[in-house]
Amino acid sequence: MNIFQRLSYTALNFPTSAAGMPMFIFILPFYADDLGLGLSVVGIIFFLGRFIDILTDPIMGVLIDRFPSRWGKHKLWIFLSTPVFMIAIYLIFLPSIEQASILYFFTGLFFIYVAFTLSSITQLSWSSFLAPNYDDRTKLLTLRELMSLLGMFSVIAIPAIVEINDPSLQAKVNAIGVFVLICIPLITFNALVQVPDSYQPSSIIKSDNPFKAFRNLFSNKMLNKIVFASVLIAFCMSLNGALYLIWMEVVIELPEYSSRLMLAYYVVSVLGLWVWRTLGLKTSKHYAAGIACLYAIIVLLLGFTGYWFIKDFDDFSKLIAVGSFIILYGFAFSGPLPLINAITADISDKLNLESGQNISGTVFSYLTTMTKVGFALAAVIPYVVLEMLWGFDISIGVQNTDSSKMAIFYIYTFVPIISYSIAAYLLFSHSLTREDHAKIKSTLQK
Repeated sequence: MNIFQRLSYTALNFPTSAAGMPMFIFILPFYADDLGLGLSVVGIIFFLGRFIDILTDPIMGVLIDRFPSRWGKHKLWIFLSTPVFMIAIYLIFLPSIEQASILYFFTGLFFIYVAFTLSSITQLSWSSFLAPNYDDRTKLLTLRELMSLLGMFSVIAIPAIVEINDPSLQAKVNAIGVFVLICIPLITFNALVQVPDSYQPSSIIKSDNPFKAFRNLFSNKMLNKIVFASVLIAFCMSLNGALYLIWMEVVIELPEYSSRLMLAYYVVSVLGLWVWRTLGLKTSKHYAAGIACLYAIIVLLLGFTGYWFIKDFDDFSKLIAVGSFIILYGFAFSGPLPLINAITADISDKLNLESGQNISGTVFSYLTTMTKVGFALAAVIPYVVLEMLWGFDISIGVQNTDSSKMAIFYIYTFVPIISYSIAAYLLFSHSLTREDHAKIKSTLQK
């Protein structure tokens, strides 16, 4: 592929991340507080929506592998995701109601996660065709992550600009929704026209039960190590995202700077992406991903220690300290997950060699299914725990008890530390090397 085709493919991830990142940062607090559903209810609805979304992933993987269209194996599913995606964005980000019902929020979540499933699994399966080699995948999927970061950067920049004139959460959410609605059809149409696709059915799963290949993946130790690492990392990142605005308001007590500091977080993550990508090319993907996890642990420990020194500082000094922590932590954000996607594509080739079937769609649907468990738990667990065990009430902000504030601080810090530690161990123990993958590809091409 030429560079424009690479950019066209990877840009598909721009609107997905532009819509996905605000789900934790803005949408959950918006529906919990502004639209009156409450923390526990929002957390449970979000978990149920994610749970149904999890069930659709295996179906999507099977559809990609079994039913390639005359336009290519992947393009039809990208096309079908577009109207679903646009309806979902309108419902979630531009509600025409002052008091949301449980049914309304659940319906919006259902549509948006169906769209994510249609688009994301198809994109990842498509990458196996577009970048067949070990290092090519690292390059393509880290470029895809760059587009994801640019999407996040955009939807953080929008609230940072909007809050200058209107600091309300509703104004920020509405502005993000309008932006994403404009991006979706333009980016999708360009990719469908520009990016090549496989026109040969790369695999027809011959089993009477089309989910047999998916079920068999549960017993694959190599794949499950990587998948469990992905679940843990997704849980860490999403938990920090779900608690970020609350953490800034009731622990740090600088809510007016939350959007701008978040913008800095995602800006520096672009530099981090280049570093982790370079490390992955010079060493290996799993080593670079493991180092990124260790780096995140070190920064979190520094942040925990530093908090006790800066908590009584004046606002300006506290802002400098907290801003430094957020920038350092953002450096790790873009490291592990794109490298895990590339590792998964390599394992898919290994399974192709062993079984004689190219089931990349099924393999990536397995990865995304399990990873979404991490995303879902990151919303429901902290919200329900804080409200049920510590009586935290999001509507009264800093007036909450000191014990509930400290609970937020400890959850925000130590749950990710534990999860990143386990993920790092799993990544370092991965055994499929660059040389092993080269032999696999050589055999497949014979």
